Formats: sequence, C-alpha cells, structure tokens
Amino acid sequence: MAGLFEREPGKRWPRSQQFRLSAKGAEAQVSYRQMLLENREGSGGRSSFDAARVSWATPLALEPSDGLYLDELETGPKTIEEMVQALDDCGSTRREVKAAINRLASVGMIEPV
Repeated sequence: MAGLFEREPGKRWPRSQQFRLSAKGAEAQVSYRQMLLENREGSGGRSSFDAARVSWATPLALEPSDGLYLDELETGPKTIEEMVQALDDCGSTRREVKAAINRLASVGMIEPV
C-alpha cells in the first residue's frame, strides 16, 4: 500500500477516465470466454484451469488474470473505481486493477474513452 505521500506505480489516470475494449481486446476476451467454456467441460480441476489460463495469456503477452479484467469490460466502458467495486468479490484490490489497466492499455487491449 502506498504511504500517505507516495504515489502508486504506473500511469496516473483521471478519476473519471473510462476504459473500453479495443478491437484487439474484444478478440482476446472472446478467446478467454471460449477457453473458460472448454475448460468447464473438462475434468482437470483447478490445475487444469490454471494451465489453460497460462496457455491463453502467453501468446497474447498478458498475465493469466487479465482475462478477468477483459471480461469485466465486455459490458461497456468502466472507470477504475467501477472495476474495483465490480471485482471486489473476486478479491481484486485497487492496486491489482490499476496494474491490469496499465498493462492492458500498454499492449492495446483496452483504450481510454
């Protein structure tokens, strides 16, 4: 956690900045959803799911958890704070969401609106 006078790492986005999927991000989100459906039909358990996420993320130069953030933006533009609230039940922290936003924006998967 950043101290009182320390900034969080990464780009500083305006509080009201919304993000949406780019065309590249929409394709990645569709492939993530397909991977989830295929994995659900299998019987490999958690280790199989984790391996499938890694195999999905690696060719796209993403983190395995990035699919969750792409999936959240499928419904339309959201601010960082809206994503933090939406993903709170998943255990994602504000720092993790912001890091994912920075990562996804830098590789062209999402774009500011």
